Amino acid sequence: MKKLSGIIVLLFILTASIEAQGLAIGPQVGFIKSKSADKNTVMPGAALRVSLLGLTGEASVYYKSEELEGGKIKATSYPVMLTAMISLLPIVHLEAGIGYYTTKVEYSGAYSGFPSNTSKDTGYHLGAGVELPLGSLVLTGDIRYIFLSMNLNSNTNLSSVSSDYYAIMVGALFKL
Repeated sequence: MKKLSGIIVLLFILTASIEAQGLAIGPQVGFIKSKSADKNTVMPGAALRVSLLGLTGEASVYYKSEELEGGKIKATSYPVMLTAMISLLPIVHLEAGIGYYTTKVEYSGAYSGFPSNTSKDTGYHLGAGVELPLGSLVLTGDIRYIFLSMNLNSNTNLSSVSSDYYAIMVGALFKL
């Protein structure tokens, strides 16, 4: 009886994995808080997910703007992320990935003497999430921790400013 129950559970998981194959695209939005940012930020974007037998790859691009040091520093970035996901259960996955961040930093107030600068940095992220398939619509929810070193002007004495952040991502992807 235990073997039969195990086989039924295995078949359920395999069937769900086979059903989950495909391609989906759609909007996502992240709710983020950097350690050194003045306040929480909303990060809109779009994602493309490709799934095959429990493994999923995601390519996404976002827009992120935040203020530091009481608004005296404004950082605007365009994160481009590549994420690998592996299913634990039919709707639950673990994820890890790499991101490429183009960031423009502008200074004002006490820092207005420093020139604006643009940097291109690589970051990494780890997380977990869920996918809820509803016909041709897939609702997504992920939590990620992004490890990133943002290059601020070295003359500002802000080397201790951390640009790592948590992101709670939600989205609606449409199967193609």
